[in-house]
Amino acid sequence: MRTLVVRPGALGDVLLTLAALEALHRGFPNASIEVMGDLAVLELLLGRSVISAVSPFDRPDLAALFQPEAVLAESVQRHLNQFQFILSYATPPQHAFAQKLARVAHGKTLSFDARPRPEMRIHMSAYLQQPLRELGVAVATEPARLLLTPEDARRAAHWWSEHDLTNRCVVAIHPGSGSAAKNWPAQRFAEVARYLQSERRARILLAGGPADDDAVQKVQHGLHGQDCILLNRFPLPLLAAILARCQAYIGNDSGVSHLAAAVGVPTVSIFGPTDPNVWGPRGPSVQIVRGSAPCAPCSVEERRSCHRRLCLEAVPVDAVVAALDSRALTPDRAGPHRS
Repeated sequence: MRTLVVRPGALGDVLLTLAALEALHRGFPNASIEVMGDLAVLELLLGRSVISAVSPFDRPDLAALFQPEAVLAESVQRHLNQFQFILSYATPPQHAFAQKLARVAHGKTLSFDARPRPEMRIHMSAYLQQPLRELGVAVATEPARLLLTPEDARRAAHWWSEHDLTNRCVVAIHPGSGSAAKNWPAQRFAEVARYLQSERRARILLAGGPADDDAVQKVQHGLHGQDCILLNRFPLPLLAAILARCQAYIGNDSGVSHLAAAVGVPTVSIFGPTDPNVWGPRGPSVQIVRGSAPCAPCSVEERRSCHRRLCLEAVPVDAVVAALDSRALTPDRAGPHRS
């Protein structure tokens, strides 16, 4: 059975869907699974998870699927005809896209609203598996993992050697996220980094993507001239392999925090306005640190109108330092490189 999973979204959205993909694979072990979405993100899954192919969701000829009366391009029809089952997280079932997809696809289709409900109290990775119940597929309960390839390990080892990190304690910090409203103050990340440099003799890797320039620059400024290594806009497979070699990772509620957890690095994730019981990275080496603000978690609308961020200000540096298990801070752990 050829299966198509439509999952547009950013890194965190895709990694939260990984458990559903693994459950689908266990339910139909002979099926091939293709995921349609953002290719810059999906390249991370190809060869490192149960999926066998990827395709772009932003291709121009897909636009007709959003228009009830538009004629579907032959190229799209041929592509859809390859699949006996299509699971779409792109839109709710009542949306024009979902309705038209169900009409034109030859195989069975299921559309599921991937947006969380305000009252939701289950983890997103479990929520996204709910449509699989219609297929009789057992829900995956273990945290999903990314299996790095030998080539990933080789490239990361080469980078590690180039930066003279062998036999060093290395900690990665990602001070950004998809929203500034979820970011712990950059000055506090810098304070943690200075502690690690002075007390643990750690080398700091400072990770940042296109939306993280301001947070990264503020952390650099807060280091008062102490050295750090920038992981700036790295390809996701290389970033994943480098993170896997680190002794620890510290970040916010972000896709990179989910990535760190998925490759098995001891992860400290700082939460403020969002609920870690719904959005938190999962894994045996994950620790969540959150403040005691009574207003957290809050809704998206409340976050937009909040100017103080009491929930994040309530997280002290000492709490994050305490969450860094000293047993993880030993030189050159070299990460869980598995093929």
